[in-house]
Amino acid sequence: MKFNEQEYKLLQEVKKFSETKVKKRAEEIDQRAEFPTDLVNEMINMGLFAMYIPKEYGGLGYSLSSLMETVRIISRYCASTSLILDVTVSLFAEPIIQFGSPELKSKYLPNIAKGHIGALAITEPNAGSDAVAIKTVAKKRGSSYVIDGSKTFITNGKEAKYYLVSAMTNPSLRHKGMSLFVVERNFPGVKIGAEFHKLGIRGSSTTEVIFENVEVPEENLLYKEGDGFRIEMETLNVGRIGIASQAIGISEGALSDIIDFVKTNPKIREYNQFKIADMVNKVMSAVRNYEAAVEYSESGKNSPTLSSVSKLSAGDNAVDVTTMALSILGLKAFELSYPTERRFREAKITQIYEGTNEIQRLVISRELIKNKENFLET
Repeated sequence: MKFNEQEYKLLQEVKKFSETKVKKRAEEIDQRAEFPTDLVNEMINMGLFAMYIPKEYGGLGYSLSSLMETVRIISRYCASTSLILDVTVSLFAEPIIQFGSPELKSKYLPNIAKGHIGALAITEPNAGSDAVAIKTVAKKRGSSYVIDGSKTFITNGKEAKYYLVSAMTNPSLRHKGMSLFVVERNFPGVKIGAEFHKLGIRGSSTTEVIFENVEVPEENLLYKEGDGFRIEMETLNVGRIGIASQAIGISEGALSDIIDFVKTNPKIREYNQFKIADMVNKVMSAVRNYEAAVEYSESGKNSPTLSSVSKLSAGDNAVDVTTMALSILGLKAFELSYPTERRFREAKITQIYEGTNEIQRLVISRELIKNKENFLET
């Protein structure tokens, strides 16, 4: 992965910020399930929310690589903090950058660059991996759409000012009847439902978001009616690379914990040399797949296979690496003075959200069978 001088300089600032301030706050954020307002404000001031936003809309216009590496670096110390940034930019801003009208871009992208929080609201109680099973509907009424329905497990749900919401504009057409809308938190009828208490990533809010007779201007339709499913899938292709970067950061943090631990414990180091080597191998394998997916995406191409492989390998390996790290620590793994148990809890979600790793396996096998030659050329 290559970075220009400005990107490299910012990534060095991200490392310093993560090693000092994020590391210091990570345990407290987790134990209190506290949204890290202070760290988010610092990320805003550093320009992290602006880095991927095009310059013409108030951003820095940096590469996808620089955004993904930022998520990776912060995740070495606190996956909750990195997730807030990743979801806002990768899952809310990215589809607007790619598919939004000039008016929609001008209305929302400058605010994202300033640090307004965004969210992707597509999951429903009976529609997770099966995206077209959603019950939320949007009915045209004059120059507006009226949205009714509810979403669940929405990351950034409580703090988001904007949601990208999936709704059926023509349910009889199944996936061809799905559309996406930008909905503002302060639109009448938008309500925050239950907030979930989670195994990990406790510093990011995860909530229900309810839409009751919410009137949305027709210009807030993303692209056009019936293109929601296609846009959603392309958005998740990028989003899954973001989850891979998060999972790799978690793995690297766990590996760093263990190296520091065994340096002062010669006998434990001797007994676990093979296990440590396996951890390194898993991290490096995940990095290779992740970098391939980023580079392919930056070339302007869209590969469900590569993004799914990157998420699958990084997520599974993160769980394996953190599990091995706990094994090496032994009884000390249960002490809160060691961040490894938190990393273990953080790792698990990377196998689940933005498409479970079982779904990634389906995507990979289907894409390979359908388009073997294109995959082999990558």
